[in-house]
Amino acid sequence: MTTTTASLSRLHARYALGTCTAALASLLVCAPALADDAAAAATTEPAGPWTITKHIDLASRYVLRGATTTYGNGQALGNAGADAPESDQAALQWGIDFVHSSGWSFGYWASTINYSYKQLGKSYSDRSITEFQKPRSVENDLYFAYAGNISGDLGYTLGMTGYYYANGSHANALETKAGLTWGALSLNAQTLLNDVIWGNKGDTYWTLVYTRPLPYDITFTSTLGAYTYKREGKYLGTRDTATGTACGAGQAFVVNGCYAGNGPSSGGLRHLTLGLSAPFPNSPITWSLQAILGGYNRFDIKQGNQLVGMLSWGF
Repeated sequence: MTTTTASLSRLHARYALGTCTAALASLLVCAPALADDAAAAATTEPAGPWTITKHIDLASRYVLRGATTTYGNGQALGNAGADAPESDQAALQWGIDFVHSSGWSFGYWASTINYSYKQLGKSYSDRSITEFQKPRSVENDLYFAYAGNISGDLGYTLGMTGYYYANGSHANALETKAGLTWGALSLNAQTLLNDVIWGNKGDTYWTLVYTRPLPYDITFTSTLGAYTYKREGKYLGTRDTATGTACGAGQAFVVNGCYAGNGPSSGGLRHLTLGLSAPFPNSPITWSLQAILGGYNRFDIKQGNQLVGMLSWGF
């Protein structure tokens, strides 16, 4: 769908990026949460040169990289139509990370999804499919990275993420990651290596992240996310690649057909997210809240502004 080690997959990638004005409990019902902040509550276990981080999270929703409204080129279809967000209801998420003092790190992150990537992927070649709710998918991210120092406060990160969807079809992918860090700032680029129903080979997700500690153990994080897109791919573009025909004027191809609406864009601002997180005193539980200012998806459709809430248990 940020940064901490467990965020290497989503920066989740697919970066999960929502309004309620009540307490946190209300936010967990009506606001989507960041997948990449899943590790914020995790505890660490020293094991020689290794640091181990584990967490289970309850997110109000799972929003992928700021797509709060739709992935498509026209009207939002909702989860019943296999559209954004990844889950429009509470999502269970979990993960574990291993960080070595040498700079290497490895991790796993997962989330439930409120529609079926299996049905969506099958609909590419079977246009009779109209039911996208079952079997619902589970996203699994496996990732590794190496973080090194260039000079002074200037550092770098190189890594890769593999995405595997339980109950998925044409959705599994590989994505590279390259980043620079300078003090509290980090600039990251994540590039997709194959065509899938959620992206085209060569799509690059860019994030500029600023993190600052505040009083009372609160951490402030801001994330500016943008995309550069490959306009044409097997599942997203201007041609129905299953039938070999071009879409008409005022249409775009989105997974299983040519739909009226905007054509594909070459890139743009995806989201600006402002977040706060902190542990509850003397507790393994951490809370996090994010305000998402929505940008635009790959078809230049405006995404809505939302608040984000999450509770994370580190163990």
